[in-house]
Amino acid sequence: SILFVLTGIFALSERRSGSSYARLVIIGLSLGFAGDVLLELANLKGDLYFVIGLVTFALGHVFYLIAFFRMSRFLWFNLIPTAIVIPAVLVAVPVSGAFEFVPPALFYAVIAYGVILTFMVGKSFSYAAFKDNPAFVRLTIVGAILFAISDIILLFILFFKPVLALPRESSVKQLLTVCNLLTYYVGQGLIALSLRKEP
Repeated sequence: SILFVLTGIFALSERRSGSSYARLVIIGLSLGFAGDVLLELANLKGDLYFVIGLVTFALGHVFYLIAFFRMSRFLWFNLIPTAIVIPAVLVAVPVSGAFEFVPPALFYAVIAYGVILTFMVGKSFSYAAFKDNPAFVRLTIVGAILFAISDIILLFILFFKPVLALPRESSVKQLLTVCNLLTYYVGQGLIALSLRKEP
């Protein structure tokens, strides 16, 4: 996890002039690193560390959002991912009965996190307007989308009953874990690399 933080710092140092945008993104990357550590502790010491890790990741997205708003103003389509994903989850999870949240209030914490995450992804779409800097646009948008995909996969790993019932060495669980880590690290890495192409 420290690698994408260092990638962001090195990308910033190459530009020789640090911007507030870049500093905000690096804070977001650093909070992602801290969130990783807390989630690892959650595996050893329980749910409290998971909740703290969730809050830490959410704060990271808040810093990404602040950075994105430094680049462009709010546009209505920034809310599209949130408007699609969150109502779908609010309906599908209780109706299906296939997910288990212990304690049940954890579900609402995950929803709150999801609102911030999907809004961050939607805000990244504003960068499509920077037609003279396609590399920056692609790195940022694809990075944000991959981050969201990694969290969707993690939702199934942690709370989907059929997956929870599988043994740790199950090939399905291992495949989900690999996909989760791959999309997460590549997504964060692309966001870090985007600092080299910042307008």
